[in-house]
Amino acid sequence: MKLTDADVVVVGAGLAGLSCARHLTNHSVPFIVLEADTRIGGRLKTDVLDGFLLNHGFQVLQTAYPEARRQLDYHRLELKAFAPGAIIRVAGKFKRISDPRRRPRDSWSSLTAPVGTLTDRLRMIRMASSARRGSVSSLFQSPDMTTLEFLQSRGISEKMVERFFKPFFGGVCLVPAIQASSNVFKYVLRVFAEGDVALPGQGMGAIARQLAEDLPEATIRTGTRVESIHPGGAVLTSGQTLKCRAVVLATDGPETLRLLGKSASMVSQGELCLYFAAPIAPINDPYLILNGEGTGVINSITVPSVVATSYAPAGEALISVVLIGHLALDDKTAESLVRKELTEWFGSVVEKWRHLKTYRIPHALPAQPPPIPDPTVPAKPMKPGIYVCGEYQSVPGIQWALLSGRHAAEALIKEPAEIPESIAATQRNDIR
Repeated sequence: MKLTDADVVVVGAGLAGLSCARHLTNHSVPFIVLEADTRIGGRLKTDVLDGFLLNHGFQVLQTAYPEARRQLDYHRLELKAFAPGAIIRVAGKFKRISDPRRRPRDSWSSLTAPVGTLTDRLRMIRMASSARRGSVSSLFQSPDMTTLEFLQSRGISEKMVERFFKPFFGGVCLVPAIQASSNVFKYVLRVFAEGDVALPGQGMGAIARQLAEDLPEATIRTGTRVESIHPGGAVLTSGQTLKCRAVVLATDGPETLRLLGKSASMVSQGELCLYFAAPIAPINDPYLILNGEGTGVINSITVPSVVATSYAPAGEALISVVLIGHLALDDKTAESLVRKELTEWFGSVVEKWRHLKTYRIPHALPAQPPPIPDPTVPAKPMKPGIYVCGEYQSVPGIQWALLSGRHAAEALIKEPAEIPESIAATQRNDIR
């Protein structure tokens, strides 16, 4: 089937591209979304394997994201929340740290956990309270530095940094040494304090599917790779050229640079995610488990089936293990090292765990060194007729992918509709 010309060509059907398409739909702007993969969603995909739901890497939805609240129907996503806090593996034991405001019954265990001092806990509360004050824009316009420098400036002890903040923030931003932007860190504190960390009942892929539900029929073409772009058109690998008024690049960072013809490299953070099936869950509470030991390859563990029972068949548990970096490890070596470490944590029961799949994600998140631009400010077109959106433009996360897509749509809608004559005659046609 041949693709027709369109007013707008959106390259990429991840969250940013789908968000852009939704807003173009709301303003009756004809478009076509081209996705190189066979499925929509970008990194937010979910596989079904032997009755288990496997997200592509560690992915969660922060319910406090304003743009997610605006664009998504949380009820239909069947969201299930993690407990507000984390379990830290430290000194050979598991210690629970919870938000005392939302989980007061865990206050004593949190206070006595050998993770940091009481002063550290009080300073954490003050940091979270401060991060919630003012607008999000003002937060990102404050002086930026590395997260490590920020924590040190707030008097957080080295023990607290090593045992809690490195694995916690490292798991969020995939930066082991917490060298990411302090403003990103403060925003993370803000949304953690204001909402829940949740999983959709049918996997993270359900978010992309919901975004695509209301798009006009046949406006998304998967398995269609764009070879090059230029103002007024896009060339497919098939050789076909599509004419358009505007091109929106909603691809990942490396692919966007390629299509823009830029030779500069983009630093990104990689992730290995290993899934195991177990007859019994290693924990019964919906907590994130962090490695505070300072040794080993594991950064964090979750048991998605404890958070949402739909993630595993009845009578089984699903365990997710995340390694930050370590992309040089082959799958066999990674599994061997992880099993050895898990056995130290949970005992010989790990021998009964069945390895399901390993996901290797080289560009899981863009690097986030300071200074980070204010993500609430719409990005300008890269050149006339070419717009770029995606979380790598500013701050990683579902919030910023969705917002950047909306910003791109709003920007091109405001531009004069200088549509080539060849498009004007067919601009509202579907794919034929």
